[in-house]
Parts: sequence; structure tokens; C-alpha cells
Amino acid sequence: MILSLRYIHLLLAFVSMFQNLHAAGSVFESHLFKQGTLVYTDNFEGKLDRERWRPRTKSWEVKGGILVGKPDYINAQEAMKALKRDHHLGLSPVIRLDNLPKKFVLHLSVKYEGKAFATGRPKFDIGHHINTVVFTEKGYTLKLHGGQSFSSEAPGVRLNEWVDLVLEFEEGRMWISVNGKGQMIRDNQVSLMGRSELTFKTFAASPNRIMFDSIKLWAIK
Repeated sequence: MILSLRYIHLLLAFVSMFQNLHAAGSVFESHLFKQGTLVYTDNFEGKLDRERWRPRTKSWEVKGGILVGKPDYINAQEAMKALKRDHHLGLSPVIRLDNLPKKFVLHLSVKYEGKAFATGRPKFDIGHHINTVVFTEKGYTLKLHGGQSFSSEAPGVRLNEWVDLVLEFEEGRMWISVNGKGQMIRDNQVSLMGRSELTFKTFAASPNRIMFDSIKLWAIK
């Protein structure tokens, strides 16, 4: 009986420790907002949440705690033969994070495979082809839909390595942080323009997978 009670106490202590760690990983911190409600968190240990993620190419799967997107075809010739067209060939994996709140705080970890940074790639769009963040070997460039452009150096932005991204957003302003270095953007062009989504895109030539290993999304009232 004593051993059983000790086992129960150890089990309860372990559960409490796990809950505390989980809670600590979900603590709300923001440069723009005082409070937020955690509406989505995922470490990709189960099935893909298709209410949040909308693959725009076919070859996406959750594997080993990572959401992985890879090309649908080996090359353009194979793709054109299968699809009977010469455009939208699925050579670059694309996925959309959907159903974003009007005001939100987002933390995610993403990795882009590749040999070298290229003009306009890899990137993600804020809204649908509206505002674009392009990663570079020095950091990133944010181009707003009206033409305004903002650049920032960021530590450790490399292909084939994880990039920690924080995006805090509401109409007219955003805070963007890449690998711990952030900047505030205030401009009337900061807008989703009715499209509550982020779209992630990368290169068209292999190696060019996109990977995610964690995400947390808070809604702001």
C-alpha cells in the first residue's frame, strides 16, 4: 500500500510538472496587446488540422512531430505530362494557414530547404498576395501591397535550419520578430484586406521542402 501511495504521488507530481511546462510554453507575451486567448496550438503529433491548414499542393504530411511539404513531381516534364498543362505544376510546396483572427499573435517554427536564397524566395504572404515577407541570408524584407518596403537583419537565418517567427498583427500595425530580433511596422497598408491567411512558399527546384514543428496562435479581442 505504501508503494502504491508513493507511485500515485510521483504520478501526480509528474502530471503537475507537465501541465506547468505546457502552460509556460503557452504564456501570452506581446508588444502590441495586453491580453490574448490561445485558440490553436500544435506540435504535430496527430493528424493535420485541416480547419487551420489548407495545403495548396498535394504532398503534405505530418511525420515524426513535423508538418512536411515536398514537391508533387520530380521535374516540370513529369508534372506537365501528368497535369496536361504548363503552369501550377506543384514543383514548389505551398500551404496556407487559414482562419486567422482579425487581431492575433502567432509563434511558429519553420524550416525551408534549399541550396541558396533566391530573388523572392523563400517567403510567406500575409493575406492573399497582399503583404510579403521574403527571407534572405541577412534576415528578411517585408513588402507591403502599396509598395512600402522594410528590411531587417536577423540572427541565424539560414536555409535548412529552423527559423523562429513571431507575428503580432492588427490593421495598421504589426510586430514581426525573426530569431529573436523584432521591429514595429506602422502603416495603413498593413492589412489582410479580408483574407485571413498566411501562405508559405519556397523554391521550385529540389531540395525545397517546407517544414513546421510548432505553432501557437492567440486571438485578441
